[in-house]
Amino acid sequence: MKKTILIACLGLVSLGLQAQSISLAGEWNVELGKSGSAFAKSKRASQGEVKRAILPGTIDTNHLGFAPKDTMETTHLTRLYAYKGAARYSRTINIPKDWKKPVELFLERTRPTWVYVDGELVDSCNFISTPQRYLLPKKVKPGKHFLEIVVDNGRGVPDQVYGSSHAYTEDTQTNWNGIIGRIELQLASSIEMQAGAIPSRSVASSTALQMPDFAKDFHIKGAHFYANGHRIFLRGKHDAAVWPLTGHVEMGVEGWMKYLGTCKEYGINHVRFHSWCPPEAAFVAADSLGIYLQPELPFWGSFDKKDERLMAFLHQEGENILREYGHHPSFRMMALGNELWGDIDKMKEFVDDFRKIAPDKYYTFGSNYYLGYQGIKEGMDYFTTCRIGGEGWGKYNTHTRGSFSFADAYDGGMINHFHPNSTMNFDEACDKAGIPIISHETGQFQTYPDYREIKKYTGVLHPYNFEVFRRRLAAAGMLSQADDFHKASGLWSVKLYKADIEMDLRTRNMAGFQLLDIQDYPGQGSAFVGILDAFMESKGITTPEEWRQWCSPVVPLLVTDRFCYEENDTMKAKIQIANYGGESLKGKKVEWKLDYAKDERYPNESSVAETLTHLNQPSPLAQGEITIHTDEEGWIDVGEIVHKMKVKANGIDDGDGKCLDVYVGSRKLTLSLYIYEGELDATRYSNTYDLWVYTTPKNIDYLKKQVVIAKDLTSDVVKKLEKGAKVLWLPTTSSHFVTADDTLSQSDNATPYTVGGLFQTDYWNYRMFKTICENNKKKVSPGTLGILTNPEHPIFKGFPTEMHTNWQWFPIIKESHPLVLDNFAKDYRPVVQVIDNIERNHKLGLVMEWKVGAGKLLICMSDLEKAAKYPEGRAFYESVLGYMQSDEFNPAAEITMDELKKKLAEKPRQVSLKELNNISQY
Repeated sequence: MKKTILIACLGLVSLGLQAQSISLAGEWNVELGKSGSAFAKSKRASQGEVKRAILPGTIDTNHLGFAPKDTMETTHLTRLYAYKGAARYSRTINIPKDWKKPVELFLERTRPTWVYVDGELVDSCNFISTPQRYLLPKKVKPGKHFLEIVVDNGRGVPDQVYGSSHAYTEDTQTNWNGIIGRIELQLASSIEMQAGAIPSRSVASSTALQMPDFAKDFHIKGAHFYANGHRIFLRGKHDAAVWPLTGHVEMGVEGWMKYLGTCKEYGINHVRFHSWCPPEAAFVAADSLGIYLQPELPFWGSFDKKDERLMAFLHQEGENILREYGHHPSFRMMALGNELWGDIDKMKEFVDDFRKIAPDKYYTFGSNYYLGYQGIKEGMDYFTTCRIGGEGWGKYNTHTRGSFSFADAYDGGMINHFHPNSTMNFDEACDKAGIPIISHETGQFQTYPDYREIKKYTGVLHPYNFEVFRRRLAAAGMLSQADDFHKASGLWSVKLYKADIEMDLRTRNMAGFQLLDIQDYPGQGSAFVGILDAFMESKGITTPEEWRQWCSPVVPLLVTDRFCYEENDTMKAKIQIANYGGESLKGKKVEWKLDYAKDERYPNESSVAETLTHLNQPSPLAQGEITIHTDEEGWIDVGEIVHKMKVKANGIDDGDGKCLDVYVGSRKLTLSLYIYEGELDATRYSNTYDLWVYTTPKNIDYLKKQVVIAKDLTSDVVKKLEKGAKVLWLPTTSSHFVTADDTLSQSDNATPYTVGGLFQTDYWNYRMFKTICENNKKKVSPGTLGILTNPEHPIFKGFPTEMHTNWQWFPIIKESHPLVLDNFAKDYRPVVQVIDNIERNHKLGLVMEWKVGAGKLLICMSDLEKAAKYPEGRAFYESVLGYMQSDEFNPAAEITMDELKKKLAEKPRQVSLKELNNISQY
């Protein structure tokens, strides 16, 4: 209803101005490569081929540009009708006889322009973040006139802007040529009625803007943001102008209501516009939906005070943004650009100037300026950053997010490095800040792409990148697994995002986060980091309801130092609440329930919980409730859960008076938290956590003796295998084959073709950060996207798993070095497969099995002795050994030892990756 009323009101305003504005939307003449006035040179005779174009629109949307020469582009989507240079748009206009006042030409959004009327130059303008307005000469009287607008997307702004601003870059909305949004002739009176309007090309005074009565009470107090007297937490996303159908930003309110409405559906209340500023429609929609916006100057790079042209351009853009959109209550914050470096005093000068123009806004230097290493400086109202000051390599004490590239933080950050827990936070960095800290570009967890998305690209951009990646996968013999790769990596990425977000929520003095992202980013090497695709549509890996468990005004949190237990271990966990809902929770109850999760090993069977309920066993497994005794806002410590873990249910009444013991074994559990209004009221907020309980290993030493366990396949081990032994090969990075005469078959080790063990999915894009790591002499990320396996495989009888990575896999994966299987049979599939990135597409195995002669070989590329230091590692080791002892250990694939040695010795398929650099890695 609110959306309908809003659009209706805008319609009434438009009708009221109808007599004082004339739309120039419709058909125009256009000539490419023409920068002067055709009228003046040839008395309306065109200098080149005249084509027709519909405005608002671009050369691309009118299909007038040039077909791509390269259909192998993988770093971004490809323009089907690209054009860079001057384009002259022309048409006849008719100024009404009753228009006696000065007339202005209004161009809502375009590139640098030169306007001619009847062959004479009126003026030029290079505003790219706000409308351009041209006051027509007084001699342009009512009647017909010939209007020419030269738009040039190849000149008119500083050179750095073309590749560094999302207003221009080909990575997202493209460097289009055209005029979009409203194109009108307006009387001076209509211009005066528009709040924030400024005369064309003139600089208004530094006079402070007057905020209208409906502005929100948004302010900073200490380390937090407040609105209407209540502490708020900014649950943000990054926006890089991704519009895959048009290649240019949406200009209508309805389109922005859809986009921001989706954001709100997923709990997002804040959007940061990376190195660009959205149009009026975005602010109107955000006003209606209550979403806070942070536009930025159109720049990413060196803020060099000696570059007078760049400084003048950016300063003018900042003034324009504040005066044009500053009256909107959603416009509360502003940054000088993205990841700037350069002159800090000049940054402060800009902020001081902007504060004079709009003192009601809050300002920061460039988002994540100097990658956070310079810390907080005078003049910054808040700090959007990944760290606060520098830290020693391998230290995490200044970090404000949980994941990094391997170039920026040792081992890719805290989530990938530390044993899984929900106690980590960023208190150490944020407690000393004194101003609000917003976690910069949080997440960046890759998902393998969904090639079914290709059919959605029906506009001016084509996903040749998707097609190249798909062909690579087909060449590697794994195209049939594409959907499973997408699902498994995606489901794992959702859990990683949850962990990163909850680290922010557990930080007492964190003020918000800006995710990268809930939306895929099709540029910079193709970064499929969203939980939604580039169209802001579901990938099928989460739902708004699930996502809002940890992305809402109020989030109940489980705080525990581990997720995996052995039977009879005692779980001691805290319950905390991130309370930013604007109301007291005092007197409300938090209920917790611990129950058996659905066992994905046996999807067709009833859950343990259902079985126990049938046998009159109370369900859930355990539960309790805690009353909230504080009316504080923000971070709240509520109470503690203490529970002894069990793997069997004792004394169950079977309904006939008999007492049964039901042995449930190693299981995945679900711990759920609920916040209720009252005893009988519906749940207001909830959250769930995965836990595991394992039987205490009793037979592991015995089982080890029943198989041959080897680090090296010596001639003795090979003989036993071929004669019928069951062999568990646990290669280390120095393992080698030995031939029959005990001489090395290779000069070093026989399994050199491996990758490292990466727990989380790879950060952003493998190719780009491989380049950056190598240039900075840092270890390159293993580049993988989690595991893919079959939960029903009997190897997992003692180790419950889903098809994808989850927290219980940490010690196994971290101690692993997956084997490259490119040279093996195309249809061969490992028992546990590791999903590779889109650049390499290696077939990678963590656990594999073959029949060899009369024997059976199982290869595990993880150091299970090291993994066994943890309950989950011990459980996996015992489950592997138990499987090998069973009749179910019967590998379908066969291989001879000679074939195996040959395949392992051959170099795998080589993938040549060109360098892909990043602006910030200066």
